[in-house]
Amino acid sequence: MIKAIRHLTSRDKRALAVFFGIAVLCWLYFASGILVTYVSSPANQMEMAKDGTGYTVRVLGLQTFAAADQLSSAIREQRRVQTMIEAIPGNQGYLIKIGPFVKREAAETITTELQNSGYSIVKIVDNCPQGGDCKSSQSNSQRK
Repeated sequence: MIKAIRHLTSRDKRALAVFFGIAVLCWLYFASGILVTYVSSPANQMEMAKDGTGYTVRVLGLQTFAAADQLSSAIREQRRVQTMIEAIPGNQGYLIKIGPFVKREAAETITTELQNSGYSIVKIVDNCPQGGDCKSSQSNSQRK
């Protein structure tokens, strides 16, 4: 390879140097973009509540366990959050519980993503602390 470089003209060597320079600059630009993206994402945006309080997202209307399991697995893999599948009494399908999240904004983000994906019945439920007396403030988010 060094013999091949020796046979190049000075103009070809300059062109090769410019090419490698541009390649290195592109690589640095790409690497810095990854670093900025990684650093700028808030670490606690999807923070899970340890004591069971907070906000839980419920996805209703899943007719089969396979569909519920597929959605539950996808959410766990993509968002790294807790999910749980429950059967709705009376053979009316399945329900997925996502969370609980510390911040309501995290629950709203998941709700919006699910609605944009075509899931029409998504609710955010405010979880009460154990032994506490609070009103269940549910926010229904139904897609038309």
